[in-house]
Amino acid sequence: MSLQPPIGGMMKKLGVIHNLSYRGDLIVRASQAPGVGQEVLNKRGLPLGKVKRVFGPVKAPYVSVEPFEEPGLALVRSQVFVKV
Repeated sequence: MSLQPPIGGMMKKLGVIHNLSYRGDLIVRASQAPGVGQEVLNKRGLPLGKVKRVFGPVKAPYVSVEPFEEPGLALVRSQVFVKV
């Protein structure tokens, strides 16, 4: 699934934010494994953070995202994307 964000560029769905870690990282249940260091965007194409670690099963991995700003609980269950 690709979307055209308002600020330009193409995005591909990474997955849904599943939880927040004790260290403040976003835990995403992903549909594919992104590269470490890849930028993660919200549905409007604005940067949320960078991929810190990929772990779990190969078919549906978890991704730890280090946010650029202090994350809020409102982000849980939000869809996130990566640049194509």
